[in-house]
Amino acid sequence: MKVSDLTGIGRLGGMDADGFYPVVVKPRFREVLAEAQDVYLIFNSDRVFFVSICERDDSDRKPRLKFAEDGVAEERKKHREVILALPLENEDEDAPEELVGYVVVFQEREIGKVTDYFHNNAQYVLEVSTPSGSEILIPMVDFYIDEVIENPGVIVLINAESLLEESDA
Repeated sequence: MKVSDLTGIGRLGGMDADGFYPVVVKPRFREVLAEAQDVYLIFNSDRVFFVSICERDDSDRKPRLKFAEDGVAEERKKHREVILALPLENEDEDAPEELVGYVVVFQEREIGKVTDYFHNNAQYVLEVSTPSGSEILIPMVDFYIDEVIENPGVIVLINAESLLEESDA
């Protein structure tokens, strides 16, 4: 795993008299940290510790953590800033993997089936295979996706004329 595979969720303070480390956590990651059993501590680009949270104290406004591993206090003293991080997959909970196999419909006509998806750094894009074998790429944005019906597994498109112009769908 590389440092680039991790997402910084907050900052680690210095150890207090009770052996806890106060942490400042970005608001959108507070729930993720509350459920996490392990975190990464990034001291700099070549010093990363994987540590287990053995105790928590949320009695004050700032959460405080205690780690099971030794050596964190010594390493913390050597660095001005320590980033608390988790792997990116904790942030990708909205990936459209459950949509693979769904039928895609536009203007009451079946266009094809979702065969795969990818993220293009802006949004997810669905790969749709048509009955004739061609492929259509559909960005997962409100402009194109009108409705997702879980049962029977249908995606209803709107404004898709430009996406379908060059295909046989």
